[in-house]
Parts: sequence; structure tokens; C-alpha cells
Amino acid sequence: MNQVFAPTETSVIHWPSVIRHYRHSKSLKQAAMAHDLGVTQTMISRWESGAAAPSARIQERIFDLYWQAHASVTRSVWLERIGQHPSVVAVINGAGRILRASQGLQRALACRRHDVEGRYLHEAFSGDLVDLFDTLEASGFFEGRVASAESMDRLDFLAPDGSRKTVMTHGLHRPSFLSGPQIVWLFSGAAVSRSVFRDVRTRLGGPRVIRKAI
Repeated sequence: MNQVFAPTETSVIHWPSVIRHYRHSKSLKQAAMAHDLGVTQTMISRWESGAAAPSARIQERIFDLYWQAHASVTRSVWLERIGQHPSVVAVINGAGRILRASQGLQRALACRRHDVEGRYLHEAFSGDLVDLFDTLEASGFFEGRVASAESMDRLDFLAPDGSRKTVMTHGLHRPSFLSGPQIVWLFSGAAVSRSVFRDVRTRLGGPRVIRKAI
């Protein structure tokens, strides 16, 4: 149950958005990215315009470059560290399946790891978190069209034994790039009081803010 599931469960990646966002996040010109990938500048231009798609080998290489730019450990070590993290953290794939649940999330929900991991969001939660997943999916998050999101959510958890637990969180959401290639959702949250929950929702102008990739 505690595994990374096949990328066939995720959305089709929109390579023009992914490539442009990576270039701009690293302040790279097309020629510099072409050099890193061992292709021509013309090919980068064609990928960004949607006139062509990178090969499977190049797709994996692009995701490797993303990973090297934002992480200092291997993907497997990163996933293991997520599981040990003391804060509220989860990794969720494009099908809505929970791949990792941190110790902090387990503690907040008063559950065990196997009560969360491997389940789909709509099975394990109701309300805000499911709505947030639907919003991210509709915004192209799992296609690489979203850079980040911020939200205030009630985590209404339904344990396998039928017990329920509700936690209010301030969440920050970013895409992470795993092999396959596949884009997964890194949910990082902090439990908050009712007053903070209301105040931050007011500041955000609603339950969530989606920030599109370039």
C-alpha cells in the first residue's frame, strides 16, 4: 500500500508550460537550456510553442533538472523524509491517491500511516480538501500549469473504522516532479485556530489562491 503509484493515474503533462516555467525559474535563455539537454535552441522553441513534444528520454531529463534545482536528496529519500516529517505534509498524485502522509499529519488526524496512505482523497476526506483537489486539477496543476497555491482548509478525515476528525489548516501547495514522469502535489500545512482560520481566509479573499506557472 505504501508505494508510489504508476504515472498512468496522472494527468497528461503540458510540456510548453513545464519547460517555460523551468526556464524562467532558473533565468535561463533557450540556448542555455538547449545546451543542458543536448538539443538545439530551435527544438526548445518548438517544445515551448507546442509544435513538438520532447521524447521520453528528454522528458525524464527535464524532470531530473527540475529535481536537481529544488532538492538536495534523491526522490526515494525525499519521500521517506516526508513520512517522518513532524509537520502536516502529504504527497498526492493526479488521481487523488495519497502516496505519503507525514507523522505530523498522522498525529493531527489521530490515525496511523496505513489509515491514510494508499487511499483516495474522496475516500479519506470530505469538504475542503476534496474541493481543493478538484480546483487544482481543473487549474492544470498536475499538467504543470500551476506554480503554487495557498489555502485555508478544514481537513474532515474519515478513518477506516468510521471515526472522524476535523483539523483546520493553512496550506501551501507546490508541484513536485517524480520519475515517470509525473507531477505530484506536495501539501504542506500548519494546524491553526478558528480565529486564525477566519482571518487568513479574509486576507486571501476566499478559501484559496492559485498561482499559475509562466
